[in-house]
Amino acid sequence: MNNPKKIERIKMLIDRLDKNQPVTRGSLSRVLGEVGVGNLDKEWGAELKSRTYKPKEIVEYSKRVRRGLIYYALGDKQSLKGDGYKARKSFHKAESILENAVEYLREVVTTDSSLRLWIDRDVGFGIEVELCPVGIPRPVWSTSNYKSQSSLPKVTKKDLAREMLQTELEKLVGREPLDLVNLGFGTKRSFDISSFSGFKF
Repeated sequence: MNNPKKIERIKMLIDRLDKNQPVTRGSLSRVLGEVGVGNLDKEWGAELKSRTYKPKEIVEYSKRVRRGLIYYALGDKQSLKGDGYKARKSFHKAESILENAVEYLREVVTTDSSLRLWIDRDVGFGIEVELCPVGIPRPVWSTSNYKSQSSLPKVTKKDLAREMLQTELEKLVGREPLDLVNLGFGTKRSFDISSFSGFKF
């Protein structure tokens, strides 16, 4: 395929991807080659594998949060039953556990700033955190309805295909290759990962 024809075909495929229209593997192969399509498969495999990773510090934090929220739920239950004394004790216990969890999170994030990517909101010192189910920071893999929606977006196979097409196009027209940063993503790896089973913390 000569360059002008290849350029037009790549532009057409990018346009189809931008419009969420299907693009076949054969169409990609004609412009990227079998090696390029193979690299796409490898990139997608690496992306999927990355979604199973959870930093041990954030896992530890999530365990502490879950324990605090269990006491909070117990307090709600006791309050509904009219047992105000027990409810207050449970809420106090929950807030104490959640406060310690937030202090732990701030310490580990201060030590390793990359861990900020794994939390759904800013937890820096001086930022007030509500010690309740609504306000407590959540891991980005949390399935809770209270998790902030500002977490990093997932990278899809379509995004990777578009990146490879754009890179090939830029090579043909003599410009610098683009990457996922130009497409609105800060990284090729996603952090919106599968949830824990059981209690939604």
